[in-house]
Amino acid sequence: MGRAWMWFFLSCKRHLHRKSFLVILLLLPVGTFLIRGSQKEGEAGLDIAVCAEQGTEGSLEQQLAEALAERQEEKGLFRFYLCEDEQQVKDEVASRRAECGYVISEGLKEKLDRHDFKRSIRVYSAPSTIAASLSSETVFAAMIEKYDPELFGQYVAEKLQEAGVEKEAGLLYDKWRENGSTFHFTYEYVDRQGEATKEVPEAMVFPVRGIVAVYLFVIGLYSAAMSLADERRGLFLAVPYGSRSLCRMAAMGAPVFLAAVSGYLALLSGGTAWHMGFEMTALAFYGILVTGFSWAVRIACPREALVCCLIPFFLVGSLVFCPVFLDIGKYVPEFGKLGNLFLPQYYLKIFG
Repeated sequence: MGRAWMWFFLSCKRHLHRKSFLVILLLLPVGTFLIRGSQKEGEAGLDIAVCAEQGTEGSLEQQLAEALAERQEEKGLFRFYLCEDEQQVKDEVASRRAECGYVISEGLKEKLDRHDFKRSIRVYSAPSTIAASLSSETVFAAMIEKYDPELFGQYVAEKLQEAGVEKEAGLLYDKWRENGSTFHFTYEYVDRQGEATKEVPEAMVFPVRGIVAVYLFVIGLYSAAMSLADERRGLFLAVPYGSRSLCRMAAMGAPVFLAAVSGYLALLSGGTAWHMGFEMTALAFYGILVTGFSWAVRIACPREALVCCLIPFFLVGSLVFCPVFLDIGKYVPEFGKLGNLFLPQYYLKIFG
């Protein structure tokens, strides 16, 4: 066993001294880090201009415009910003600095009280965008949030038929809304160990985990081809016959181990890693499975050229039939069953 560990250690050093292999190991974590950074930069929301026609200070239209503009500090698809007047809103939309624009008419509260909704909020939009249709719900939700206390006060005054209760009702409305005494929703993320945590894994468009699974699989097949090439050159002749197979397997496991370390760093840099112990255990078992499968391929195909010819087949099959970019089994169940022929399927099922 000590001889096998020595072969494993020396094989790791051997592969790390190969500049091309070292570049491949570093390429995945560095690439996912850059992709994650570019994805964050591309998350900027749609710019939407908004203005309130000149009204009294603290009027509903002024409150609504300011509330929408404050949303730009929050995470979301839409980013509202204030304009001075309606003409500026038109100019912003015409120059495409804004996807669309909203003009909140003067006396909005009075119009809503009279149920006069026509032209209460005017929208300017370019013909080539659907931002107005998408953002209208956000605008009207903000309006209702500001107008609800007025409705509540009117309702209470009408039911109690007492003067001066609107102000007190408004204070109670704000109190009940802010302290959660009515009802509220609490969202918790539960990890694989069943423990609740506030840390939600960051979503990422690039399929890091699927790429890592295929990456280890291909490295394992590559190690089988390298092992056959080493045996052809007589590298294992000096090893006693009883330890030869174990040393060959240890040498094959070295690049898989290095690829697993690279894959774990890619999961970290991509923001998709779970708890370290769980991730490392899953990668360790998957690495052992990949090494064992590659050893079986080595026995079945005793020529490195043949193993190299099989790598494209396993690579394409893993990318197509395993849920790396797309879970094809949801659309064509027969094709989904073919994914069971490729090892990445079993690794991804742990997290699926």
